[in-house]
Formats: sequence, C-alpha cells, structure tokens
Amino acid sequence: MREAVDKPGIFEKNCRVIEEKNSELATELRTFSGESIELLRAKNGEYTFKYGGRFFHSGYDPAKEAAEQVEDVLSKKPDWVVIFGLGLGYLLRTFVERGHFKLIIYEPEMEILHGALSAVDLSEELSHKSVYLCSDMMTATHCIRDFVDGMDSLLSYQPGAYRATFEREFIDFTNRVQNAQTTTQVAVKTNIDSRLPWIENYLENFSYLPDTPSIDVLRGRFTGKPMIVVGAGPSLNKNGHLLKELKGRVIIMAAVTAYKPLLKLGVVPDFVIAGERIDMPEYFTDGEPDKEIRLILAEVSSPALFQRQAKGRFVFFNAFNHLSGEQAKMWGSGYFASIGGSVTTSALDMGIMFGCDPVIFVGQDLAFGDGETHVAGGVYEGQSLKIDSKTGVGTIDWDYADGRTGTINYTILWLKGLNGTPVASKFDWVTFHQWFETYMHFMVKEGMRQKVINATEGGAYIEGMEHISLKEAIERYVGAKVGIDRVIDLALKDRAPVDFIALGKSLVRMSEGLVYIKKQAVKILKEVKKIRAAHKKSGLTSELLKYVKRIEGLEKNLFDMTRKTPFLWEALSAYTHKLKENLRSEHPAGEEDKFKEDIDITEETYKEVLSMTERFFPVFDRAQEVLKSKKSAGGECAV
Repeated sequence: MREAVDKPGIFEKNCRVIEEKNSELATELRTFSGESIELLRAKNGEYTFKYGGRFFHSGYDPAKEAAEQVEDVLSKKPDWVVIFGLGLGYLLRTFVERGHFKLIIYEPEMEILHGALSAVDLSEELSHKSVYLCSDMMTATHCIRDFVDGMDSLLSYQPGAYRATFEREFIDFTNRVQNAQTTTQVAVKTNIDSRLPWIENYLENFSYLPDTPSIDVLRGRFTGKPMIVVGAGPSLNKNGHLLKELKGRVIIMAAVTAYKPLLKLGVVPDFVIAGERIDMPEYFTDGEPDKEIRLILAEVSSPALFQRQAKGRFVFFNAFNHLSGEQAKMWGSGYFASIGGSVTTSALDMGIMFGCDPVIFVGQDLAFGDGETHVAGGVYEGQSLKIDSKTGVGTIDWDYADGRTGTINYTILWLKGLNGTPVASKFDWVTFHQWFETYMHFMVKEGMRQKVINATEGGAYIEGMEHISLKEAIERYVGAKVGIDRVIDLALKDRAPVDFIALGKSLVRMSEGLVYIKKQAVKILKEVKKIRAAHKKSGLTSELLKYVKRIEGLEKNLFDMTRKTPFLWEALSAYTHKLKENLRSEHPAGEEDKFKEDIDITEETYKEVLSMTERFFPVFDRAQEVLKSKKSAGGECAV
C-alpha cells in the first residue's frame, strides 16, 4: 500500500531541531516546493519507500535490517560514522539506541529528505550534539574537518540502494570524506611539528615587524580593480605568457613558488606572497628582479625572508597563531588573513579585502599534471610521476632547484576535474581545494558580489568559481592602468602606529607564564621520580596512588592556568599531545605494564615541556630587548 504521509507537527518539530545546527538546511526544507517520496508499508507494518525503481529499505522488516547493518559497523569500533543517505532514519535511530552518537549523515536527495522528515519523528535522535545532518557535500566535509579529531577513527557507511541510485554522488562523496579525514589527520601532525618553530619565528621577527606595515593598509584601496593570483601548477605553461602584456593594468600577486617561472615568461609580479617557515633562497634571484617586487610575508615566516631585498614588504597575521592573534592589533593590524594552508588561499582573501573585482586564478591546478606537480623552473628542475593503480600510491622522482634529487611517495586522493572526470591529487592540495569551496560558499552566503574566476585551464574544478580561459577573462575585465605605486604610497601614510607599551606588557605576561610552566613541570618530574622509587621498592601498591593524585593535581593547575593564556596553552599542548595519544592507544595486557607505560610517557612529556621553556626564555628576552631599542630609537616607527 502506498502512502503520502504528512503527520501534523512532525515536520516542523524535526526542522526546529535541525535549525539549531544547520539553519540553512532548515530553511531549504521549509521552502522546498518539489514532490516528496511516497511511502510503502513493509510486511511488518513499518514504512519503506521506492525511489528510482529501487526499494531503499527491507520490504519485510526495515528495523531488523538496520540493526544488522549497525551491528556490522560497530563491530569495527569506529569513533565516528559517516552515513551516505538518511532514508527513513532507521540507521540513525539504531545507532543512537546502541549509544553511538558521533554521526554525520549526508542525504543527497531533497525529495527523500523532505518526505522522511514529514513522516518520521527524528527530533530526539537529531538533537544529540554530535549528530549532524547535511544535504550538501560541502557541509558534510566541513563537519568532518571541524568536529572529527584527527586522531579519531572514521568509518563511512552506504546502504546498497543509495550506492546504486546515486552512483556519481557516491563516488564524489567517498572521495570527499576520505580527503577530509586525511587532511584532518595530517593537520594534527603538521600542527604539532610546526607549531613551536612558527612561534619562535614570530618572536625573532620582532626585529623586522616594527618597520613592516600590515597588509591591511591596502584595505579597499583597489576597489573594482582586477587581480590575478598566480600559482605554480603545471598548467601555468598553457597561459602564463598572456600575463606579460598586463603589467600595470592588473594587480599580479604570485605565490613564491611561481615567482621564478613567471620571470622566465617575462612577467615581474607586483606582489610575491610567502609563508615559508625556513629560508628558501632558491625561490629568489638575488638580482634586479627581486628589487621590483613587494613581498607579503606571514608573521611566522622565516626571519631570513624579512631580510631579502625587495621594493617593499608587508606582513599578514594569522589568528591560529594565538600569540600573534593577541598582539596583531598592537602592531597596528585589524585584519587576519583567512588561512587555507596555501599562500594562494590567503591571496584570495587579501584580494577581496583590497576590493579587487574580479580575482582571477591561474596555475591553481591542485592536481598532478602530466607527470608533474609544479610548473618547471620554480621548485623543481625536473620531475617524473608514476601512479600505482593497485596501491593508490604516487611516486615522484625529482631534481630540486638547489641540485638535490630524491623520491617522494604520496597517497593519491581524487578531485573532480575541469572536464568532470576525477584528477589525481594529494592531501595538501585537497585541503586547499576544500578551503576554496568553503570560501566561495561563504561569499554567496554573505551576499558578496565580487567575482572569483578560475582561469587555470587545468587540474581541479572549484565549486563556486567561474571557469573560463585566461584570454576570455582578460578580454572581459582588464582595462586601464591601475596605478599601483601611487595607491601604495598613499596607503602607507595612513599606517597605524605600533603600541610598544602593550607589546612589552604582553611579552612580560607570557614570560611569567613560562616560569610557572617550568616550575610545575619540575614538580611533576619529582613526583615521577618518587613513584619510580616506591614502585621499585614495593611494586604496584595502593601507596602509589598518593603520588599519582599529586601529579593529577599539578597537571590540572597547569592546564587551568595555560588555558587563560592562549600562547602558553598552544606551546604546552604541542608536547602533552603525547599524553592524549597514550590514552587512546591499546595498552599492554598486564596492569603492571600499563602502569610503567603511563609513567614513562608522563616523564618523557614533562621533560620535553621543561626543555620547551628553556628554549623560549632567551627568545622572549631577545624580543623584549628589540622592542626597547626600537621604541627608544623612534617611539612610533616610521615605515
């Protein structure tokens, strides 16, 4: 028997719960004017439905079917489950009944979603704070990046009817879920490995920041003017030569990796943007061309980059670096670049902040070319790429610009290409791709009218951008001279002054926090020493608990204090991450072995914490001395 069900109140009840986490979806559901699915009765009286000629639930006992599927999934012990297809909510309800609440559900068809939420009260299940319902892939991958810890296991589950009916969507969904999880996992390691060197760079850059204006002095200064952002993708060879005739008529901002390839094409960019943690001299010429560019540098870039010859320099601040997040306004900046992991993602945000319209991308492939990762003449002098179709691993043999050679293996991830077919990519490019699509979605949501054009002519398709050739973009949007030098000269006169007093106070507070961390780490290591001595003497006894409790108390005080001071929390968590890993790992079977392992990890962690404080004391001292000398030399620093 077929039924069109719209039980009074159920739909709105579901929508109210959905609205709390996803207001856009709630609005989309309420304004949906299409047809909803018609329901059928299974043999046991529960609902099922047919779509595209297929039953989406058992015709006999849908709940029993869901219970079997959930049991199979939970036997693999995932932290999170991503479900491709809500159906009538049997899987969702069963997971929640089994006590598993970390769920992300993506429903690709609004007709199904609207019909299900009109017929079945899922408000209780959807109200759990870690249950997320999405109707678009971008929101689903956004949930994975934002809510799934990089150390969590994630399992994707797809009922057979959904796989068969939405084949194209399923392939895209699978790739995006894998890509989102891979980038989240890699981000954890990258963040831990890089966090403290970035902080160290920032403090060392106190020698240069007083004399380096923030990039937001150019806010709104190029309203309506076109900007071209140049990446170093392989496709730059296809159309990069067209940029030569545009000097002065557009703003050309190049990723540092694209700088030398552009020079070979006869193009000197107006800006070169770099955020490298270490010095990369091979990116520059050390000649006359370097004197014609303006560098845009991250506050955490290598200090050597601030020393390079250039026509001018600007700095941008990153809110994810909590120390500079607190201090940016003291440097006279009111802008935090939206960081997507690549300097070209930051370049887009800057172009929008400048008022540029349109912002045009070239060389932004985000995918492997024909045996290449980058355009020749920049990072690599030669490359050879091979992909093993069985293992999904790509192997690159490369000749680096400084004469080094080597081999790198990548797990191949897949993105939608310009022609609709998948193109091979890797985790960092996938991260950038996700950021671009999220940013474009944000622009639409905020009603921003500036155009963003992908004129790359190769590689990945970026949802939300207009895809046309560079030649067509030039014909449409490039006109008269921009007058870049005059605009910049006027903008620099309005630079906000540096607040040396506030900066000095901030550094003193951080230094005092480091002293506290050091004292707590020393106390914890003393307790560990006592535990070892007591354990050696009497074994695993209840007497050891008093030492363990003291360590727990010291740790609580330590973390409570550092949470109030973002930089200190950031520095501390880089090392205590190991404690978190230990809690999640499988421990040895014996209680004695587990105890020893816990003590070893605790000792190792706080030795590293102690080492961290010793590492940063002299860095903070140097930064304070620089501020004093800069202030006494001129008070308010001139540009």
